[in-house]
Amino acid sequence: INAEYGDTSTLRIYYKLSTKMLLLTTLLACLVATAQATETVRMSFGQRGLDFAEDVAVYMTDIIRDIILNELDIPSMTVSGATLSNLEINQMDIPRPQLTIVPNTGINMKSDGVAVQLTGNWQYGWFGGSLSLSASVVVDTTAGVKADMSNKRFVTEYRGCSVDFYSFSLDFHDFLVNAVVNQNDVKNELRVVVCDEIQAALDNTVNGAVNSVPKTLEIPDLPAIMFSPDRNPTFKSSYIDLPSRVSAVSESAFPFTADGISDEMDTSYMGCFILSDYTINTATYVALPKNGINIKLPNDDFATNSALLNSAYFKDTLPQLYNAYPNTAITYRIWNLDFPKVEFDKDLLMVEVPLRISIKVGGTVILSVKMELKTKGSVTIDGAHLSGAVDSITHTTTVATTLIGAVSDSKANSVMDSVLKKTIIPDLNAELKAGITLPIDEWVDLKKSLVQTHDDFLKVCADFSLTEYALKTIREIVEKEVAAFQF
Repeated sequence: INAEYGDTSTLRIYYKLSTKMLLLTTLLACLVATAQATETVRMSFGQRGLDFAEDVAVYMTDIIRDIILNELDIPSMTVSGATLSNLEINQMDIPRPQLTIVPNTGINMKSDGVAVQLTGNWQYGWFGGSLSLSASVVVDTTAGVKADMSNKRFVTEYRGCSVDFYSFSLDFHDFLVNAVVNQNDVKNELRVVVCDEIQAALDNTVNGAVNSVPKTLEIPDLPAIMFSPDRNPTFKSSYIDLPSRVSAVSESAFPFTADGISDEMDTSYMGCFILSDYTINTATYVALPKNGINIKLPNDDFATNSALLNSAYFKDTLPQLYNAYPNTAITYRIWNLDFPKVEFDKDLLMVEVPLRISIKVGGTVILSVKMELKTKGSVTIDGAHLSGAVDSITHTTTVATTLIGAVSDSKANSVMDSVLKKTIIPDLNAELKAGITLPIDEWVDLKKSLVQTHDDFLKVCADFSLTEYALKTIREIVEKEVAAFQF
């Protein structure tokens, strides 16, 4: 915002800022922390959202299986004094995992019928030979998510694992060795190994990825943003809630408090995102404090031949001005006296901006007014495109200073109405109608979406699928992780 020279687009920046805050928090709603202690953002996922996660898991496991069968080299290893070498996985079937909500606990993942066939050689002292192993197993794991308030993160938590065998056959192709080796002992050892690996993945790999995300997010043209859990997630029978705190970073305390969120997940959608007006107001408080909006007319974005720039424009509506300065060039300055306030209500998006407007002649302020500008509108979503509409604009004007004689507040209000209709309001309507495309459109296709405003919060629900770009990126990540895997 150019406070020195002015910019007629500065008020529009506020509306863009509010929209960007909404979009940004959809992506990062559960990472880092703020000082206030009430939920301001909530992400919810129903069983249909978990079904979508199953689809993603199938895509990933197909990639893993292809790499393992075609490219993965298994190094030699020593087990109970025996050296196993030339190990090769000949067949691997990974069925679609089943993800379900365990009320009050977490998420259960069941892989029913994972099958593997492996061949290789064994050597024990002077003895050796070939081996083959085939098994079909059921892996049943429960994982939770909790709020780690000390580190200000959501973290995954191991909450149980079991491995059952449909079939198991380990053949050393040697009668004596096969007779000596207790295959039940081998299966029990495998159970421990598999569950230990799952626990390590939850404790280290997943949480390591979460911890790698910066606690404070720096975004160009936006205040720094901080996120944290508000409390432990809620695992209900049909959906999961992740309650979070989201706000802009401020050097001073915010002069307002969060009202919290009271709503339930619409399980006809895969997922829902709820944003309180508190979060948006923290951004406007930081980005647009007093004088944060500073418009001077004329400037590069305002026609120099506009009728508004000559006192003749007010000959009939404000004759005091025209009579004092007939046919004289005039200039304007418009600035905010406090940060713009946003309030969501049922089917309404309301914005209140306290303004000061001055009219100058030859550098001297001849009329100055204070104004409370209020807009009421609505928000709509079409695919990944979010837009708005202004349904009504009202303002209340109070005369602050005058050098042109007495001017009533009602007269000043009428005059300022004509000024606003030719300056801020057209820009505002154009910006809201143009809207913005959600930055997730590169990653996710929204097949069905809903946007609603309620008392103190906005709610967005949607069904979604991954784009080709997202699938390509997932493949690259999985291939990198598998390539780095060590047996």
